[in-house]
Amino acid sequence: MGIELQELDYQIEAIQSVVGVFEEVPMSRLKSYQNPIIEFKDEYIKNKIRANITSIQSRNDIDPSLRSFVNDGVLGIDVKMETGTGKTYVYSRLMLELNKEYGFNKFIIVVPSTPIKEGTKAFISSDMFERHYRLYSDFSNCRINLQTLNRQKSSGKKGRKYIPREINEYVEGDSYASNTIHVLLTGMAMLQKGKTSTLDRSDYDQTLLSGTTRPVEALADTRPIVIIDEPHKFDRNNKTYEYILENIKPQAIIRFGATFPINSDKTRDYNNLVFNLSSADAFNRDLVKGVSIYNPEFESVKLTRFRLVSISNKKPKTAKFMNMDTKKEYILTTDESLNVLDESFTSLSLSNIGNQEELNGAQGILLSNDKAVAVGDSIYPGVFSLSYQELMINQALDLHFKKEKENFFRATRYKTLALFFIDSVDSYRGVNGRRGKLREYFEEMLEKRLKEEITKLKNKKRTVIEEEYLDYLLASLNDLPSTSGGYFSKDNDTSDEAIQHEVNNILRDKETLLSFKNESGEWNTMRFIFSKWTLREGWDNPNIFTIVKLRSSGSENSKIQEVGRGLRLPVDEYGNRAIAGQETFYLNYLVDHTENEFADKLVKEINDGVSFVSNIDGKLEEVALKLRKEPKELFIELLTKNFVDIDKNIINENREQFYEEYPLFNTGLKKNKVTKGNSEIVKIRKENFEKIRELWLKINQNYMVDIEEVDEEILVQGIKESLTEEMFSRTISNFKKRSTKNENGKVGLTEANVGSFEIHESKLPYGEFLKILSNRSSIPVQLLHKGIVEFHERTNTEIYVTKKSVDIFIRNFETWFIKQFASKYTYRKVFDGVRETHLNHVDGSPKDSIAQALLGVYKADKNKEVPEKFLFDKIVYDSEIEEKNIENGAIDSVEVFGKIPRRSIQVPMYFGGTTSPDFMYVITNTTGEQTINLVIESKDIEKEADLRGTENAKINASEKFFKALQEEGINVEYKRQMKNDDILGILNDFTNN
Repeated sequence: MGIELQELDYQIEAIQSVVGVFEEVPMSRLKSYQNPIIEFKDEYIKNKIRANITSIQSRNDIDPSLRSFVNDGVLGIDVKMETGTGKTYVYSRLMLELNKEYGFNKFIIVVPSTPIKEGTKAFISSDMFERHYRLYSDFSNCRINLQTLNRQKSSGKKGRKYIPREINEYVEGDSYASNTIHVLLTGMAMLQKGKTSTLDRSDYDQTLLSGTTRPVEALADTRPIVIIDEPHKFDRNNKTYEYILENIKPQAIIRFGATFPINSDKTRDYNNLVFNLSSADAFNRDLVKGVSIYNPEFESVKLTRFRLVSISNKKPKTAKFMNMDTKKEYILTTDESLNVLDESFTSLSLSNIGNQEELNGAQGILLSNDKAVAVGDSIYPGVFSLSYQELMINQALDLHFKKEKENFFRATRYKTLALFFIDSVDSYRGVNGRRGKLREYFEEMLEKRLKEEITKLKNKKRTVIEEEYLDYLLASLNDLPSTSGGYFSKDNDTSDEAIQHEVNNILRDKETLLSFKNESGEWNTMRFIFSKWTLREGWDNPNIFTIVKLRSSGSENSKIQEVGRGLRLPVDEYGNRAIAGQETFYLNYLVDHTENEFADKLVKEINDGVSFVSNIDGKLEEVALKLRKEPKELFIELLTKNFVDIDKNIINENREQFYEEYPLFNTGLKKNKVTKGNSEIVKIRKENFEKIRELWLKINQNYMVDIEEVDEEILVQGIKESLTEEMFSRTISNFKKRSTKNENGKVGLTEANVGSFEIHESKLPYGEFLKILSNRSSIPVQLLHKGIVEFHERTNTEIYVTKKSVDIFIRNFETWFIKQFASKYTYRKVFDGVRETHLNHVDGSPKDSIAQALLGVYKADKNKEVPEKFLFDKIVYDSEIEEKNIENGAIDSVEVFGKIPRRSIQVPMYFGGTTSPDFMYVITNTTGEQTINLVIESKDIEKEADLRGTENAKINASEKFFKALQEEGINVEYKRQMKNDDILGILNDFTNN
């Protein structure tokens, strides 16, 4: 299996935001092994960069409070992207773009840990990334020369000392080596002062091109651009960050992260933030999985919290704990048992006091189970007992197998993985050749569960897919040890080949881990991964669907970072990533009882930085327009419900209910993206599904649009009609002056223009502009260029292209195309058979439930009765007309009806994209002899004349689509419904006629 990368729009926006910082900035290159050099002391250059950044921030709607600038002698650029949205792809592709646009070819990537370094190395050097970027003509001949700097092992022999080959290769890489980009990847541990430091020492018996024997001086002489991954690990007081500034002296530091350091005033440390894909945006747009938080209940576990208050490094070293209930303090020394605090800690003892590697060098303690606790963190009695872990393992297996079956039985399967964070390496790896107790218990419970699932399948008549799943389970049962693997920091020093194979699969060979079968066609059953917190930022696997935290520190670490190992959207068995926005996937996150507020804290953190409105005045008109209401009408409605006061301020105690009923006002995380337990669902009434099953399966076949061959002359005409002077004009805004005017004893206001100014918009490179137009319109670049040249010669218009130019052309071209090809296309079936949908499994049987979010934003009052003939057990809708349709749709002639889930029955449009109708009905005619199927498209618009061109074209295309279904013998009719069209009238007319 080879994973196929996608180019996502927000990723390209992030890349272009950084590329735009350097637009039209003068540069020069003094030496062949250097980057182009920017003279930042030059006032023109300084002002140009500042203007570029301000323009990008405005274009990307960066909140003014986040536009901070830190002058520490280097150009800082920040990109905020949520965990799981492809930061590594963005900065890897960015290097290619910066090389193409400006000739930069020396980059140093700095990461905080080994897993991140291994993940970054694996990605940049992977076949999938090379396959991806070579698809683009601009990069087809490019080569990334990646050097990874690791800790140097001493040979112990006397003799000549040579500078590491990786540094040599990077420093001496020549800019005249066409299309080669030199990248040095290193961890923060390598960037430090001292005689033994690989980079800092100067006693090598070798001189580099710049004439130095000190590697860091040679790195600085390349005038590099430094990329920092996970910036919250590199605050400005961090020794690594200081070392980068003082010794590597980069021209720019570009930081990529979901989390940034916190300043002393509790604000986030941003430095020229040019792109902000906030956590709330990522979750709301389904760019990442939603999260379902689970807490097992276990009565015997104590809730007492013991905080590590401080440590003393004076001999003998001591650690001070405080019982947070009684405020009693305890002083413990090394090797002393924690049962002094509470007998529930049993044999747990304190093994080390001081700086802890697990805590990135921070002060803390190490317990006898290898768990590090930072000063300020808390521990709880009972959490370390095996009985509690047994409870969590059992629940974890329940969650895993439910998700595994769901993903295996899809039309396109996803391999389902689970990740367990544990306290002790020995509890999994074991000692003296014996498996650890935790692993023994896990395999015992896994064996029991596998046998239960196998028995269920063997005792029923099985479909083809069930036969295959049975075979997968049997292979797992026959070789239990192969179902799991671990990665722990001490694995880096082991020579055990079996362990190294596990580590390689988990850290580096993501494709194997995601595959159901190996090259020999045998089942690859590894799907349970065990680790300490070694697998933190930088490591992830898209098919992690369950994370189990079998440890608790009480730490206030980032909750987003904790769940981040499983947020990325999954990859199917063919290597294709799930398309963002088409479905909401969920990550199960199982934490112990001490973190029962995890969900609330996660939501709070996701909303961190979101500007919540306290007054609706600025959004009232916008929301009213979407709800098809008058602003005054909506305001009175909100006032009556006590959601706002007379001044339009949101009444805080009713805010949550307000957002639930009117989610369009909510600027933060949408409901159901983070849930306690299962995400909110609506049950499918299986007896009703049986009545609608035949219609549902037939209209869910796959169809494609066949368009008449497009003659080049017709395309040229379309280009000609789509090009306008407005496309290339600069945006001008006027200064207005308002004055009072006394006329006939009455005071009024007069308004006049007193001046104007040009709004600066970032100019797109012409080649990039043509490429974007071609991608969005499918018109060859050559034709677009020819058309623009002819337009310029005909009108003498300056060709000044911006993002606005793209939007105007596409809008004009779409309008032309809709009119031109309205009757020049047909529909053709490309799949004839049952496929999995939101309502049914691949064998055609109904699912138990569906996510509420797929049916609608709003949920009717609990006391409102759901019609018996309705397909679902709850009334969920998106608009007032839909709510009325559900309440009034169960007339006598209707056998069953239902709201069509989002992104179902995707009718392909001849001008791109798809549309989907809203309701389906099975109706018996007046004689009771014939059953007719009806599909309705509901428009919350007064009359057909109000339909915009595109909306009208979608309805016309839908009518044509369902006529094509009729011609194939499918008994279905399609109707459109406007706001004033009563559903009873439509249904009665349809039944009678």
